[in-house]
Amino acid sequence: MRSIAAVSLALAFSGSVSAHGYLKYVDHKGIAYGLWEPFSDPYYNPLPLRYDRTIADNGPVVGMQSSNITCNNGGNNPANVGVIEVAAGDTLKLVWDQWGSSHSGPVMTYMAKCTPNCASFKGDTGSPWFKIDEFGYDATKNPPWGSDYLARQGAWWRVTIPPTIASGEYLLRHEILGLHVAHELNGAQFYPSCVHLKVTGTGSDSPSGVALPGAYDPNDKDGILISLYQINQGEKVYTAPGGPVWSKAAAPLQTTATATGSVYTATSLAPSVRGATTATTSATTAATTASTSRTTTLVTSTRTTTAASSTTTSRTTTPVTTTTSRTTTPATTTSRTTTGSTGGTVGAWGQCGGIGYTGATGCVSGYTCKVLNDYYSQCTPA
Repeated sequence: MRSIAAVSLALAFSGSVSAHGYLKYVDHKGIAYGLWEPFSDPYYNPLPLRYDRTIADNGPVVGMQSSNITCNNGGNNPANVGVIEVAAGDTLKLVWDQWGSSHSGPVMTYMAKCTPNCASFKGDTGSPWFKIDEFGYDATKNPPWGSDYLARQGAWWRVTIPPTIASGEYLLRHEILGLHVAHELNGAQFYPSCVHLKVTGTGSDSPSGVALPGAYDPNDKDGILISLYQINQGEKVYTAPGGPVWSKAAAPLQTTATATGSVYTATSLAPSVRGATTATTSATTAATTASTSRTTTLVTSTRTTTAASSTTTSRTTTPVTTTTSRTTTPATTTSRTTTGSTGGTVGAWGQCGGIGYTGATGCVSGYTCKVLNDYYSQCTPA
């Protein structure tokens, strides 16, 4: 089992990559549901319980016509993911690990009803999605771009589950689109996350109509293949991709003219170990605290995931109740071993090194291999 100190160190390195990010929590009525932590979760044994699809890293989906655009790079594995129960009409706070305002662009949120359930539904075929929220460019707000507004708020976003949708299981797909290099073909950077929800209520609407992949066109000169400068200077009107917000969606919640910052702190965590049934009050995640004490009840489960290192991990736990108390001292020095072949090159944002890695260690032109933690190095812009 990997130590808390080692995981904390990995998180420290991952946080050094500015501007990129991923969805970290979904807060529902004050309870924070933990989402996949790509730079620490793959190295826990057993794997922790998370409420979204596994992602590979904090980099973007660059090509928008592959199945990666559905739920991010990482395999879109639907099995053994926790489900958040909400009521139609409830408000959710979607909290990012970080976000920098250098990656300006729209913030968009979609839903798709899982058929027959989210444990087997991937959403990458047909057109099951519908948009429930969008903030593209609004010159009357400060800042005017949705992603910059999100950053100014404190790296979080609020959305309302449409009040009239039918009950059932849904994927909630929340996404930032970075347009800072979108003047180049396929330069737009997509950062989607897919969360498992169980919606209750008496509604009967079953909207759909958006295909992901399919809805995003690399040659869309109104929303994807655009220059931020032209939009910022008022030379062109911006239209976010993916079609309009569904007509029966709730009103947007980011309505104030000027965003004001408020850093999110999780005070009550949903179970993060499979089999636990109660939330932890006054919680701080084990990956970011120096001392933790917790009691957990485990049940037998198996989870298969494609981690950042492109390996498949499977874990089975035996029913047992344990009480653990750990105190760790933050490490001040690190030792890293990177293995791999020197032949070939790795594409933008791909893995290029780390303990146990055996692939190419060179990066395509314009990118350099950067160490994020002992187990993962990534091709980032030079």
